Amino acid sequence: MKMWKVVLLVLAGILGAGAVYATILVRRGFSARENPSWIEAFAAGIAKGLAVPATYRLKNPVLPAAENLREGQEHFADHCAICHANDGSGDTLFGKGLYPKPPDMRSAETQNKSDGELYYTIENGVRLSGMPAFGPASIPASGDQGTGDAETWKLVLFIRHLPQITSEELAEMKKLNPKTEADRAEEQQEEEFLNGGEGPKAPAEGHHH
Repeated sequence: MKMWKVVLLVLAGILGAGAVYATILVRRGFSARENPSWIEAFAAGIAKGLAVPATYRLKNPVLPAAENLREGQEHFADHCAICHANDGSGDTLFGKGLYPKPPDMRSAETQNKSDGELYYTIENGVRLSGMPAFGPASIPASGDQGTGDAETWKLVLFIRHLPQITSEELAEMKKLNPKTEADRAEEQQEEEFLNGGEGPKAPAEGHHH
């Protein structure tokens, strides 16, 4: 068979498979509760790998000192845990509602990324996902590992620590998580109860966001 015929057959097969997949996708719907198919995950992985500029293949310039790790932990609890969870699992109300779901930051998929790749993702976000850009883009010069936002590098440091995080650290982070008015009211009621006042009132029935 001539080469051009083989190429046409391959292209026809790809287009046919794409049409079948698109039909299944439309019938299934576009709910954010679903998990991405392996095709989407594979394509997204390649795209993300290609999207990181070569100048971001860096090592973290921030030393793994206790103070730096603590600051990264506090920043993560206040800004990131609402989607990623304090332990990096992504098992949160917002995390479960995103498409694609936040990655488990303790897994090899995240931990095997370079420091620069993690930094780039935090600073620039990820298109077509719930990950926003948290910093002004400033591409460091090649080989200049001192360039960049120190706060973001401390976050990278803490992400590296997530596989070894302790229950004590998680308890500390829980106190640092953003609180709603209802959370504050409940804490105040509990404090009043401990001081001899009335106990916490039962939450009102209904659906809360």
